[in-house]
Amino acid sequence: MNTDKILGLVALTGFLLYLFGTFPNAHGEVQVFARDLAWNDAYSRGLNLYNENCAVCHGDNGQGGVGEDALGLPLNLQSFLVIAPKSYIVNTIRYGRESRGMPAFADDFSESDINAVATFIKGWQIQPSKAIEDGKIKGNVKEGAKWYKVTCGNCHGPNGEGGPQETGGGHISASFSGFSAPALADIGFKKSSTDGFIKATLIYGRIGTPMTSYLKKSQGHVELEEQDINNIVAYIRSMPAIE
Repeated sequence: MNTDKILGLVALTGFLLYLFGTFPNAHGEVQVFARDLAWNDAYSRGLNLYNENCAVCHGDNGQGGVGEDALGLPLNLQSFLVIAPKSYIVNTIRYGRESRGMPAFADDFSESDINAVATFIKGWQIQPSKAIEDGKIKGNVKEGAKWYKVTCGNCHGPNGEGGPQETGGGHISASFSGFSAPALADIGFKKSSTDGFIKATLIYGRIGTPMTSYLKKSQGHVELEEQDINNIVAYIRSMPAIE
């Protein structure tokens, strides 16, 4: 057998070993490649659960619901996914948004089911995650109330109850298609979101919706200093919860 054929057989054997997940190490022991089977299983189960329970409101591809009875917000937005930790999505599924019609799934889903749906939703993310601050954001509640009134209240409601349908934004392909602005005082939102997540939303905005960036020099509709944003976060956190 000539050298070319031998090399070809070696390459083919190596490929087949790789394909089936085994390969000898330096000591001649066969090693099984580590595969993230747990992630794959969770993703597949999450896909099925999403289709059965979430797609009717949030759209088959997370594009957001359409029509009077399907007002779920768009989830498949990179501007959302890059700042939303998986824990935020997990808690949103767990606690729901009762005041806005999204049920809490804690009694219907196991923790494994909730994690699976969150895994599936995060699977839409293709851009790198942005760092968000940990812990409590320090701000002046009174000053934050002033800014909230002029920058946020028209869409999110004067008391954080969420806006009517026509104030919200839709998917990036239908940016003003009439989704209701989220209720920031909803008890589910309060339990799910961290100060850092709220601050990051104000800083980066939500591309594909009317939610603009509010940080100075970010070319938003209103440009605020970082401390002004901190004040808004503090005010949102102080809002009485809506059940």
